[in-house]
Formats: sequence, structure tokens, C-alpha cells
Amino acid sequence: MKNTFLTIALLTGILLQGCKKDKTTGSSPDALSTKDFSYNMATKQISPDTEINGELKSPAGIKLIYYYLVRNNVPDSLIYIGTPSAESRNDHKFNVPTLSFGNAKMTMVSGIKLMVKHLDNTSFESFIKVTAFTPPLPKLENTPLSLLPDNNGKMSITGKASSENGLKLIEIYDDYEGTFALVSKIDLTQNEKVYALNYEYTYRKNAGKLKVVATDNFGLKAEATITIPLRAYTLYQDLSMMANGTASTPSSGSFFIGESGTILGSCNISGQEQKLDFVTYCSSTTPVFTLYSPGNTTTIAKNYKCAALIWEPNVADLKATRFRVLIPGTAATDKIYAAYTGDTITELDDKFFEGILVPGSSTAKFDAIVANQAANTFNLSTAYLIWIRVPKADGSFVNQLMRAKEVTIGSTPALSTMKFDILVSK
Repeated sequence: MKNTFLTIALLTGILLQGCKKDKTTGSSPDALSTKDFSYNMATKQISPDTEINGELKSPAGIKLIYYYLVRNNVPDSLIYIGTPSAESRNDHKFNVPTLSFGNAKMTMVSGIKLMVKHLDNTSFESFIKVTAFTPPLPKLENTPLSLLPDNNGKMSITGKASSENGLKLIEIYDDYEGTFALVSKIDLTQNEKVYALNYEYTYRKNAGKLKVVATDNFGLKAEATITIPLRAYTLYQDLSMMANGTASTPSSGSFFIGESGTILGSCNISGQEQKLDFVTYCSSTTPVFTLYSPGNTTTIAKNYKCAALIWEPNVADLKATRFRVLIPGTAATDKIYAAYTGDTITELDDKFFEGILVPGSSTAKFDAIVANQAANTFNLSTAYLIWIRVPKADGSFVNQLMRAKEVTIGSTPALSTMKFDILVSK
């Protein structure tokens, strides 16, 4: 019995040894020439070359090459099979397409394993080192949330672009055509890691947004969007109006129509009275330049002359416009002055004037002495903003904001002039 077991064991060992010899293949002395590669997790690009590559010299001749992606704690994955041409079986230059593994989770990658099968059924194994890295994204900081064009349509786009990878390009877009279109680009050629942006943009009609894009040397981008609020008013600048004029020198501009920003004189106001928002006047006895509500001009209408013709409006056609001089010193009024000087006004609705008494005066007169400023008395140095409230036929109102700039009292008071800017709500 013991001899029988011994015989079986010996036969089994011989059989196993024979099988092992059949599966074992010799190793060919192949030579692999390649580099260490890195994989950019953000751009999914290989460097220093665009693809993993190398050269394999094989005396036995290459039949097939199996490429396996090797990652920590993950089974090796076959990603590509290469078949050399007949002419390159002994000296084969290869590339592994990045698309073969571009969608794999590369965080823990260590390299590519090559399993080479030779023409004589021997094999060779080698390894290409690949290291994954995630570059820091570029940044765009301190760009304004919104901007308004100045009176010349200009606005300054400021901010700070930065990237540890080095910056390549800054682009400015606007949406005046409905979709973002390139306005300008700034090429950065010094591998700047920080760039102080200060770009003067010229407003293009209908633009509602700006977009700033910073691109680094890896092609990574950072974006910032800037809103351009639509102004719900029309600005008329450096308008000049004359007082009531005389018969021999009729006024060329005593009547203001805010709807169109039109200024009319004594000889062409007839028939336009329903559109009239306010009138300018200066008495001959006490030369005080005054803004008048059209509805309160019945006693002075006779002073507007076109040669022998006197202005005789139909009172029913005239608006009951009201004025309030804005006197600094309260939070609500100071807010309006700050918005005006900072050019940040977008609306002229009643909410903009919240906290201020509604205009109630039928006149607003000029007095250069600051101590005399009042709800109906303006000057050019402190209380120079005037809230004008113009009634509409439907019972609502149109708000206007005047900035008094110059008042010149003439030797003939009726020829005195006033220069101003005015915002008229749409």
C-alpha cells in the first residue's frame, strides 16, 4: 500500500513538472527606450509629449504588444493592443493614444505595463512610469459685479488674474449681439503669474453683460461676469436755456420738453404746450433766474414775446410740474448725491427718491448764497440737484433730476441763461 502511494506521488510530480515546462516561455532580451510621463487631470493631456511613446527593439520580433493601465488598488486594465508592421517587428516605435485611457480614473495611476508577445511565442514585460497631477485652477478676483458707462460710454474693467501655472491670455466679451462676442484680448507673453487688469471698455448699444476670461498655460480658464444695468432714463447734457427774452430779442430757449429733450423758444412754442415740462424766467425788477411750472405761468406768460406776438397758452393744456431742491445733509439726500457723482443711477422711479418729501413747489429759483438754499432755492456748489416731478395724463408721474451747472444773470435780466444736465425717466 505504501509503495502504491509513493508511485502515484512520483507520477503526479512528473506530470506537473511536464505541464509547467509547456507553459513557461523564455524571455527575450528586448530593449525599451522611453521617458517618464505625467498626466494632467484637468486637461486630460500627457506631457512632455502629447502621447505616451517609446521605441522597442526586439531580436525575436514582435507579434503583439498588450498595454495595461496600472493603478494602485485597482486591477490592471488592458487599454490598447499594438500590432507592428512587418517592417518594424524588430525595431518598433509606438504611441499609446490618450483616448485609450482618457476616461479612466487616473488619480492613482503609476504607469503603463507592456506585455510583448514575440513571433517565437516568447514574451517580454516592461513598464513606463506615468504620474498624475492636478494643476491649480487660475483665478479672477476683485472684478466688479456691475458697471455703468460714463457720459462718454467708457467703463474701466478692473480686477486681478492669477495662476501658478502662468497666465497666457485675458479676453473681454460683451453680449451686444445677444450672445457673447469677443471685444478684445490681451496676450501675456512673460508667463505672468499675476496680472492687474485695467481695461477701458467702450459701451456697445444693447450690451447687458461683460465677461472676462483668464487662460493659463495649461489652457485652464477662470471667468467673471459683469452686469451692465440698463439705464431707465435718458441723459441730456450741457443744455442751455434762456429766460423769457424781450420783444426785440425773443427767447431762443425758454421751454423744455423732457420727452424728447427739446428746448423751444418764444417763436416756436405755439401748439407744443401740452408737451411742455417747465419754463425758465427772470424778472426785470428783481433779477432771479427761476424754473416755473407751466401751470403757474399765467401771470408771466405775457413776457414771452415773438416780436409783437405774446404767448397766450390754453391753461388747460399746461402741466402742474413740481420742484424740490435736494439739500445735502440727510441720509436719503446724500445717497442721491453719491449716486449722481458716482454715476451709478439706473432708475429714477419713486423708490430712488425714497425718504425725501415729494416735490411740492411750483418754482425753483437760483441763489448763489449757500445759506439761502431751500426746498425751492438752488445754487451751483452744494444744493445743485433738483427733483422735478412731471404729471402725466393718466395720473402717474415722470421723474427728472436736474444738475444746475451755470447761471448767468445778464445786464438785461430777461436774457439771462442757465446751463444744466438733466436725467429724464423713460
